[in-house]
Amino acid sequence: MRFGKSAKEAAEEPGRGSGGDYIRYLKDGDTTLRILQDPDEWVYYWEHFSPAGFSFPCPRGPEDPNADCPGCESNNEKMKKVNRKIAFNVLTSWNGTEYVNAFKIAPMVSEMLENRYKRFGTLTDRDYTITKYKTSADRYDFDVEGNTPTPVDLRKEEWKDIEALLAKAWDDAWGDPNQAAANKQATEAPPRRAAIAPQPRPGAVQRQEVEVTPQDPPFEAAQEEKVYQEADLRKMDPADLLNVIKADMGGITPPATLTTSDQLVDWLMTVS
Repeated sequence: MRFGKSAKEAAEEPGRGSGGDYIRYLKDGDTTLRILQDPDEWVYYWEHFSPAGFSFPCPRGPEDPNADCPGCESNNEKMKKVNRKIAFNVLTSWNGTEYVNAFKIAPMVSEMLENRYKRFGTLTDRDYTITKYKTSADRYDFDVEGNTPTPVDLRKEEWKDIEALLAKAWDDAWGDPNQAAANKQATEAPPRRAAIAPQPRPGAVQRQEVEVTPQDPPFEAAQEEKVYQEADLRKMDPADLLNVIKADMGGITPPATLTTSDQLVDWLMTVS
């Protein structure tokens, strides 16, 4: 008899009698589920991802001021980007027990599912297996396969309130003033400072430095970030790995005592 679970198992396990209180996402490999809502019932929203390791919905529209959202006004370029997400209810299982949960997908997957909806008239009559995998170009791609149609109870009385889950994700990140201040401090990159120009040689013409004001990026879906595997990181030269960490974590620098790639990766896994 075993009572305890690993951190990975605990993160994947639903709460007893429910699927938890946050929107799940597709992980590497196969995910099989019964989609309980057709596309006209899906919820579309924008999402920011913080280098501190959490995501949150963006509450503003294209015409709203950046100050309405800590992500949009962030000076961390990774956090400033927004990605389109689509959420809906699904029926999935854990250790043979079925339960209702909320899932979010990217537009690439939604287009595949919508094509099947146009062909069959519904997505709720069969299970779908969605496969997330790495391509030879080191980017993620997806495949969608529909199984044999089988009847199932859609369990509408157990459906998650997607808007309420989005509101909770926002409140978890920014609802409490103390937590919001801590999140902002942890994710904001320091302002970029102008490099100090070297002293000109005698007789040389001194170049005038022009200050450029950063412009807000267009309010559109961002390109997918490059994803590194742990094994690849451990093979990198320590200096190159340090540059990757600094770029991806908004200027956060590992302790100077960490000099090998293994030490840097071990530290990274404790803070990411």
